[in-house]
Amino acid sequence: TLEERISSLETREEELRKLWQEQCEVLSRARQAAAPRLASKILDSLRFLELENSVFEIRIEPKAGGADGCDKVNFLFSSAGGALKELAKVASGGEISRIMLSLKALMAKTMGMPTLIFDEIDTGVSGSVADRMGQMICSMGGDMQVFAITHLPQVAAKGDAHYVVSKSQLADGRAASTV
Repeated sequence: TLEERISSLETREEELRKLWQEQCEVLSRARQAAAPRLASKILDSLRFLELENSVFEIRIEPKAGGADGCDKVNFLFSSAGGALKELAKVASGGEISRIMLSLKALMAKTMGMPTLIFDEIDTGVSGSVADRMGQMICSMGGDMQVFAITHLPQVAAKGDAHYVVSKSQLADGRAASTV
């Protein structure tokens, strides 16, 4: 019965492969539909965070299939309205911080997260941009619990409660954090 079993498994593999391909196509269509809306919302946030001339686009291209579908999702960015390039290659630390905050703020709204922890999301920014990031983080606190680890007074000033977190070296060589 080995040949029958192999044939049965090959048939089942083909059925599953077709089902997987159909799901890849559904996911791809959903990504294609959502990408312009998501990019527009991120761009609105970036403009609020003083990247007024920035351009942000989500480009979806086909790729060999895997666990995450058959699409390669690229975030393209230009801070000055020039040619779009891959975000990871052209964005500064401060720009990455603002984009990450924008993405996380959108995800938090749509996914109904109960708690969000930001660990120095404000790296690379200061002044009025830090103040605006603090405003965004504070407004998220209306819908969820938000912890923001920061060294910036513009961000910390927006918080309702403040805690000092410190790390020390124990006698046995281990590190201990205290709040």
